[in-house]
Amino acid sequence: MDEVSFMEYTSGTVLAPMAGTTDSAFRRICRRMGATAVITEMVAAMGISRRSVRSHKLLGFHPEEKPIGVQLFGRRPQDFRRAAGVVSELGFDFIDINAGCPVKKVVRSGSGSALLREIPTLAAIVRAVCSETELPVSVKIRVGWSPDEKVPDSLPSVLAGEGARAIAVHGRYRTDMFSGEVRMEEILRMVENSPVPVIANGDVRTVEDARRLMDRTGASGLMVGRGAMGNPWIFRSLAEGLSRPPSPEEVVEVIREQFRMMSGYIPDEHVCHLIRGHLLQYIRGFRGASLLRCRATGVDCMEDLEDILGDLKEMLENEGLDDS
Repeated sequence: MDEVSFMEYTSGTVLAPMAGTTDSAFRRICRRMGATAVITEMVAAMGISRRSVRSHKLLGFHPEEKPIGVQLFGRRPQDFRRAAGVVSELGFDFIDINAGCPVKKVVRSGSGSALLREIPTLAAIVRAVCSETELPVSVKIRVGWSPDEKVPDSLPSVLAGEGARAIAVHGRYRTDMFSGEVRMEEILRMVENSPVPVIANGDVRTVEDARRLMDRTGASGLMVGRGAMGNPWIFRSLAEGLSRPPSPEEVVEVIREQFRMMSGYIPDEHVCHLIRGHLLQYIRGFRGASLLRCRATGVDCMEDLEDILGDLKEMLENEGLDDS
């Protein structure tokens, strides 16, 4: 176990796991930009334990991504135990347990944020994972299910008592989904009651956002999610302590590089379809973006991509990229 690598997670600026966004190529780009650690998209513990091909594909990573954690989700401790044994042999630096995803499909299965209403089950999951690995284990949570169902003050100690080495907290309730202001006072409550490091997460889109979140919560580290979508340069700004938007040339070259990296592990017949979602995240914040986004949904080959990138560069040169 590399303690230095885990410290890059608990006290650095981390890329949050986001389904459909934080694949290997994007994680690599964010590490180059200054993210101190990254985490895989959430992977079903049941799928790993049953050797699902789809789940195992999500476990692939490049050495440039390290330090990297794998995020597991599910509801049955026995699935987590078996999955922990498998992923511990794959070179990850830590394991993260998802108890924060608010998406309806996940919650209905008893996973993600639903575990905040079943603390004994969540504790059993942490205990099961820690029993099968020597890797550090962290838990990603929200501040509660709703304003009327906040997580108890004792939760950080309960999780730590079962072996968790860190807790990442998204400053919203499950009922908030991703809207409304981040509840910094609730993250502070977690920090004040936690015997292990707490990583703060929620609406970091600028250097000022990051400073405010860290100052008001006292968290040991910072996790950036949606603020990095289409904007991996946020990690460079956070590392330097000042906003430094990319040039049009840099935007275009990063997208090209992301496509090239994706082509290295995604079959040709699928890579263009998958790059479309990433393009939609990059193409925003300037005049004409909506029309270009429509074209991006039809990318079928490298020539289509180059046509869009040429127009994107020209539009950015004329308008300037919006930092948000």
